[in-house]
Amino acid sequence: MALLGKTLKGRTTKAGGTEQKRNIKIRQITKSQQEFEESQKQAQFKKEQLRSKIREEQKIVNFNTKKLMAYWRRTMRAVKTEQLKLDIELYSQNNKRELDSKEAFIQMLDKNLDEAEDQYQIALRNHLIHLENFHLLQESRNRALLEEFERDIKILQEEFQIEFDDMTKTHKQQVKELEDMIKTVEEEEKRKAEQAKNQHQTNREETKNKDVEDTSQMKQQLEDKQTKFYNDLEQMHQKYQSDTAKKTEDHTKYYDANKDMSKKIERLVRSIASKKAKIDLTKYKILQHTKECNARNQALKKEKENIAKNYQDLKLKMNKFREEQSRLLKELVNNSRNAVLKLTDYKELGEKILKTAELCRRLETEREKVLPFYEDTVDLDQIPENLKNDFEAIEKEEYEEFAYLNNFYKRYNKVLLDILAIQKQKEALQNESNQLQSLLKQYLDGLSCNDDVLSNPNPLFVKNFNIDLGEKQVVGETQQTIIEGVFNVRSTQMQLQGQRVGPFQ
Repeated sequence: MALLGKTLKGRTTKAGGTEQKRNIKIRQITKSQQEFEESQKQAQFKKEQLRSKIREEQKIVNFNTKKLMAYWRRTMRAVKTEQLKLDIELYSQNNKRELDSKEAFIQMLDKNLDEAEDQYQIALRNHLIHLENFHLLQESRNRALLEEFERDIKILQEEFQIEFDDMTKTHKQQVKELEDMIKTVEEEEKRKAEQAKNQHQTNREETKNKDVEDTSQMKQQLEDKQTKFYNDLEQMHQKYQSDTAKKTEDHTKYYDANKDMSKKIERLVRSIASKKAKIDLTKYKILQHTKECNARNQALKKEKENIAKNYQDLKLKMNKFREEQSRLLKELVNNSRNAVLKLTDYKELGEKILKTAELCRRLETEREKVLPFYEDTVDLDQIPENLKNDFEAIEKEEYEEFAYLNNFYKRYNKVLLDILAIQKQKEALQNESNQLQSLLKQYLDGLSCNDDVLSNPNPLFVKNFNIDLGEKQVVGETQQTIIEGVFNVRSTQMQLQGQRVGPFQ
């Protein structure tokens, strides 16, 4: 495992070097009280110095973090400004394009309007010409009709005058004839009236005389009959009084008793009727109250059932709402806990990234400090066809979101390319070293004589100016630096925390 920063004690800078020996001092067991106090003070002083250094380092880390955030905000603000400028340019171009299209459309409409106006004027002139022709035609027709009407009027007046003269002549003749007829009729009527009047007078005298005679005779007969009937009636009345005197007295007595009983019965009937009416009224009231009470009881019962049903529904809804709110609360708590844990992980990751960046900044070269990010050298024509579709399918918002990490990807790609270049260089150097070792072994084998050398092909044999390196190649042994695991873990933790690593902490 490679360590960043200064070279740690116990590690050599050269491959295959020997580990330095540690100078360990043995503490004396017997010390004086004064030396012990001085050692305690020195230890306390060193602790205070270490704490002050840790605080300073923490302040530097915080300052660098704020500085990095400010730089990042400036960068994001500049990128956002450029993006807004591009958007404004696009909007202005679109607006200009729309204005041009609208102006062209307005010009086309204006042209159409002018053509329509010309067509309207032509149609209006044709319409006025037709109206004038119709007016002249109507006036000629009216004049012809008026002349015809006047001619008909003259003919009718002449015919009327002729008929009027004929009718007046015939009327005068008929009036004269009627007057003559009236005179003759009046003379005849006068003569007949005088004859009827004389006849009536004679008939009246005769009828009057006969009536007087009949009246006197009938009066005499009626008087005789009246006297006879009066006598008979008086006799019958006396007989009736003598026969019905006792019955009349009994009838009068019974009539008075019946009258008293009738009054009592009538009074009792009225009292019975009033009591019956009261009883009926009481029964009606009882029935009405019974109906009202039953209706009220039914309404109260229904209201009670509705209230109970509503109570059950509300209770069920409330329980469901409580369960739903409890479930939502649990989800909220779980989500908040997960969010807190995730944010904590992000925070730790960010702190780790910042600390690693701080450590990497110390190892940057002068060129990397001046130009930390290289310029984009990839054109759209260099993108493969199979990736162009994926690149075009990315939306603008997603592209902008990925664009925020361009500088990170540049740094990461640069580091990855450096690693690959170092690995390639390492492999090339390793191959060159192996080749040199093989050549050296062949040379040494050519100088010595033993069974192994004699059994293998001649290493010094040259064919077509090419050296036969043989199939066997000696792989060089690499010496690895050995570091204690406890010290490695401790130093790594303290580097991540921003503290300096001492030799024996």
